[in-house]
Amino acid sequence: MASPSTSSDLFSLLGLQPSYEIDRAALEAAYHERSKEVHPDRFAQAPAAERVAALSKARALNDAYKTLRDARQRAEYLLARAGVTIGDNERLEPELLMEFLEQREELAAARQAGRSAEVESLQAAMLTRRKAILAALSGLFASGNLADAKKQLIVLRYLDRYLEECEAALED
Repeated sequence: MASPSTSSDLFSLLGLQPSYEIDRAALEAAYHERSKEVHPDRFAQAPAAERVAALSKARALNDAYKTLRDARQRAEYLLARAGVTIGDNERLEPELLMEFLEQREELAAARQAGRSAEVESLQAAMLTRRKAILAALSGLFASGNLADAKKQLIVLRYLDRYLEECEAALED
């Protein structure tokens, strides 16, 4: 994810207003329109410096699009723009941590026993929970409650890791 200290804001790269709520169709259209302008193939016969610059712009545009189309990444980016960072080792409240540990144990037991229907059920419950958190983030950003948005994003990171474990269990 791009740093907010870079000279190009991800939203401005795509000509969009900074917001958690984003019109997916507008994002897609902006990305496709701008990617045509900076596509490296358009600069195939240009001097090396121009080709490198075009490649750099195309890469920045792709990174911006990838970040902004993902709700969690977009939320984390918005926090970073506001000076609120989420570290790699952020801790959950003890009750939530215990809940996640218990759910991981339940998932591990279902996986080890080969109970894929149970894994699917656990996954569905977490997907529902994830969807609720993403919806809550909209209100938190709209009200400027960045502290609670950060807390929800930390929970979301744990949920996403759990969902990755579910996927791995279902692939076994």
